[in-house]
Amino acid sequence: MKNVNVRDFGAIGDGATLDTAAIQNAINSCEKGDTLVFDGKGIFLTGTLRLKGDLRVYIEKGTELCGSRNLNHYYVNEFYHNEMEKTISMLYALDSDNIEMCGGGKIILSGDAWANFTCGSPDFMKDEHQCLKYEEQTVIGPDVKIERPTQPIFFNNCKNIHIHDLKIFNSPCWTFTFSNCENIVFERCYVDNHNRIANNDGVHFSASRNIIVRDSTFLCGDDCFAATCITNTEGVCENMEISNCLMSSRSAAIRFGHLYSKVRNAKIKNIEILPSNRAISIFTGDDGIVENIEIENVRAKTQIHAGWWWGKGEGFVICAKNTNGQIKNISIKNCDFTEENPSLIIGDGENLSGVTIENCNFKYEKGDTHPYYYGKIDIQPNVQTLEKAPFNTGDLIYVDGAKNVTLDEKSIVGSVK
Repeated sequence: MKNVNVRDFGAIGDGATLDTAAIQNAINSCEKGDTLVFDGKGIFLTGTLRLKGDLRVYIEKGTELCGSRNLNHYYVNEFYHNEMEKTISMLYALDSDNIEMCGGGKIILSGDAWANFTCGSPDFMKDEHQCLKYEEQTVIGPDVKIERPTQPIFFNNCKNIHIHDLKIFNSPCWTFTFSNCENIVFERCYVDNHNRIANNDGVHFSASRNIIVRDSTFLCGDDCFAATCITNTEGVCENMEISNCLMSSRSAAIRFGHLYSKVRNAKIKNIEILPSNRAISIFTGDDGIVENIEIENVRAKTQIHAGWWWGKGEGFVICAKNTNGQIKNISIKNCDFTEENPSLIIGDGENLSGVTIENCNFKYEKGDTHPYYYGKIDIQPNVQTLEKAPFNTGDLIYVDGAKNVTLDEKSIVGSVK
């Protein structure tokens, strides 16, 4: 086992020279157990790099690995992504085990290079919500061009991945994606993405298992943590522990499930959520199932942010509406939610059951965008439009079409509809 310094292969690290070829040559030279080293407080500019198994990537504190702002410096790899179609990454690994990334340095993903921050950009999905008059609203968006690196740091069919002690900035799309992976530890990292860029999830686990995320910060335009099966609709995402994290999102801080996804066995503990469109999102679609989710000691504040974002200031949304998918065995206890719209528990009868809310405090607080969206149910993608609900001012939980819901109302400040 030895250190392989990218400078020894011709990488300059001056922030202007494209070092892709030199870095890839260094990676290719690595043998089992070697450490790929970025040092000297340089800025290493790169396009697509393919990692190999049994490799440690060490980015020294004060050093940056920076993604090029030119899409021509990236290539499409052979993984077909069900949602994004093309998989374009800065760092990726396929069918490779035992990968570690660490060192205290920074990874810059240059997401703003593919963003257009004018409301109503023709390059992004538009609907009736995006281009309302926002003069009195504090944040608009989202906005991004479709042509961009779609999976900036991507692992598929990999085992034993350890990501720790890194700072990651400005992702154009899902920051870290773990697809069909097993045994993943993500800890002591700081992820800071632009809050107007769509799809820039912090960590997204798809059809993966045995996952630990802890002691990290996620500031994202989209979901901070997501567990789905988008990349493999036949798979299962299971066995997750998320703890001791700080999160903020324009979508959901924590999300489980999406359309056909099968997600199960997760424990969430000791999470602080700064003002986000939604704190916790649990959804299912046709043939999907989300089950056995334990949430404890979450302190969250939600507010409505203007623009085409999912979520309208709910503390949590548990939704199995308009689907034959199922949600069951969800426990939320010892949590504090300050919310602008009521939390939602909405199903179609038997397909949503076994929800327990215990020893939780809910408080109602209006924000600047309150007049635009209060009282509207947002359960996209299950129902594509916002629906008016019979909320009363100050209602804090709205339950409809769910079975076996246990609410400890003694701990709720306000009312339950």
